[in-house]
Amino acid sequence: MTSIVIVNWNSGPYLERCVRSLQENAPGYEIVIVDNSSEDTSLEFLPGADPPPTLLRNGRNVGFAAACNQGWRASRGEKVLFLNPDTECQPGGVERLAQVLKREPEVWAAAGRLNDSTGAFQAGFNVRVFPSVGCVAAEMLLLDEIWPRNPWTRRYRMIGWDPDSPCDVEQPAAACLMVRRTVLESLSGFDESFEPAWFEDVDLCKRIRGSGGRIVFEPGAHFLHHGATSLRCLAPDAFLRLFHANQIRYFQKHHGSAAAARVRRLVIAGLYLRAVLSAVGLRKHSRTPGLPAGAYWKAARHFVGSREAGA
Repeated sequence: MTSIVIVNWNSGPYLERCVRSLQENAPGYEIVIVDNSSEDTSLEFLPGADPPPTLLRNGRNVGFAAACNQGWRASRGEKVLFLNPDTECQPGGVERLAQVLKREPEVWAAAGRLNDSTGAFQAGFNVRVFPSVGCVAAEMLLLDEIWPRNPWTRRYRMIGWDPDSPCDVEQPAAACLMVRRTVLESLSGFDESFEPAWFEDVDLCKRIRGSGGRIVFEPGAHFLHHGATSLRCLAPDAFLRLFHANQIRYFQKHHGSAAAARVRRLVIAGLYLRAVLSAVGLRKHSRTPGLPAGAYWKAARHFVGSREAGA
């Protein structure tokens, strides 16, 4: 049996589209929705859903990792698919992932192919290798924009990789990731210190691979992924602070204090650099225009004033 866990936080109409796509293209699977105290209308369609998903409602936003753990522990499936509410299952998508785990016992997790609304593969997001200090430097110091084909960015974002062939991978996005229940139990699921979101999926994959498990990308399991739908609920400086705090926390956990300190310094330098470029208008003409200068400045000041890991 396979269960599907969806964590919702103010996802608007995307949640309904996700559930309808599952009921149409993957009927019969258990669906568990964990709602992190949404304040929008995203749950209003549920009374009319047939069959109705299991709904767990939190009184506050406990974070993505904690909500995922709630969901899989409340589910019954031997395999658990973690699926973002801004995804839509295409025909056969869930079954393809389940077959990978059924066919290959040494595979502990399987990831599907994420396509955007035009049908294009979401290269650079769907699957990556584990982050290094070098790839953080390339990103924060804008080397990936000045020299897009630099070796650190190419390796991290797997540029030039063939997404049409199944293969072992390191870090697929938890927007669509199926994991064996026995693995979740043995690893205690997601690390809830990565809150409210970001890098909890990288950490889980790192622990799976470090424990000897394989993670496989299945290109035949197609899902539409809209992406970044919950970010609109966060202030820009809050997003930067939370994202980079968990980035630093990841390096502290897996690479030690020295690596985490280097990443912190790169984050501060990169945020100040973006603040200056945005203030003088240069970011408007960038390949990735970015946020207002004040958002970068406030986030940088936070990391200058906070020394603990993941602050």
